[in-house]
Amino acid sequence: MSDEDKTKEQLINELVALRQRVVELKASETERKRAEELYRTLVSRAPTGVYIAQEGKLVFVNPQFQKYIGFTLDELLGRDPWELVHPDDRVQVRENAVAMLKGKRSAPYEFRTFTKSGETIWSAGTIAPVYYKGKRAALGNFVDITDRKRMEERLRELYEEEKELRQELEAEMERRMEFTRVLVHELKTPLTPVLASSELLVAQLQEEPLLTLARNINRGASNLNNRIDELLDLARGEMGMLQLKSELVDLLQLLHGMVDDMALVASSQGQSLLLELPPSLPLVWADESRLRQVVLNLLSNALKFTPEGGKITLRAKRKDSALIVEVQDTGPGIAEADQQRLFEPYHRLESDQEHLSGLGLGLALCKTLVELHGGHIWVESRVGEGSTFSFSVPLRAIGRRAKGSESGGKV
Repeated sequence: MSDEDKTKEQLINELVALRQRVVELKASETERKRAEELYRTLVSRAPTGVYIAQEGKLVFVNPQFQKYIGFTLDELLGRDPWELVHPDDRVQVRENAVAMLKGKRSAPYEFRTFTKSGETIWSAGTIAPVYYKGKRAALGNFVDITDRKRMEERLRELYEEEKELRQELEAEMERRMEFTRVLVHELKTPLTPVLASSELLVAQLQEEPLLTLARNINRGASNLNNRIDELLDLARGEMGMLQLKSELVDLLQLLHGMVDDMALVASSQGQSLLLELPPSLPLVWADESRLRQVVLNLLSNALKFTPEGGKITLRAKRKDSALIVEVQDTGPGIAEADQQRLFEPYHRLESDQEHLSGLGLGLALCKTLVELHGGHIWVESRVGEGSTFSFSVPLRAIGRRAKGSESGGKV
């Protein structure tokens, strides 16, 4: 229908509709401008750097962006953003831009950026497609992560240093262990026939002074054999290679048996060996032979340093969740300064110079064995008043271990 054919009423209605459309368009444009202004206000206050690039130029940057980069607003607007990206990272940034143009929002990525002063900073950011003033554009945001990257780099350097040191330490430990194995082999090989022959001589001889000589040879060879075993055990303990063969142990029975064995030695030296034990003690989950080794070492030391007429007392008790074993002597005592180093390998007291047997490994090995059991070892002593060496063995998990053993489970 031509305009001439339309009635006056129809023309008026179309005019009203047109005016309404114009009003709606104006309202939409106003709303868009308001939304755009609100967005600009929000991003201007954002804690991250925000920019909009359109047709290869920066058309908007917020204050935080300017702060990171160091350029003024006038220096940034209209500038190609690629100029600010480190050459080695431009491929990655471009790939994210291409993905963005395909409608994909990029995942956070890291890249380097140049500042006005020429410094290179690390940034982490994302990029996404938007429309800005009616045209397609790229919206990006980033934060300065330079401090974090420097810290990561320092951690990597420290890790590499630690790795090299660990490898050197492991190699040194392996060399030491190999040397110890060879040393033990070289010492044990000639010692074995000496031990066997001296034992045979002691059994065969009945007349003095030959019997005493044979016993001295056997005792010396046996002591040397024990020192070699201590050396090997200590080396294994320091390298984490010493293993326990644990089982439920009756500590009372073990201590009674050891006192019976050592009583003759004490008596021959004019000493008294006393046993002070409660009527009963709970079973302990431990390596019986290693516990025996610890107690034997402590008793031997007490016998060695206690003068004729002196007294050695062996005690055991339960305290809280542990069993405590004590070896008390009436020897010369130990100065407080020396007590701090007693359990270090190869450390010997000045007063020990007259007792030349031993390498100073016994107490160090005791410490290793007790700690393998989860316990502690310590000394209480005052010069002129004797010494008390004590160690603990924890009672924890004994019930579970025993239950597993009784039911045939692995323990």
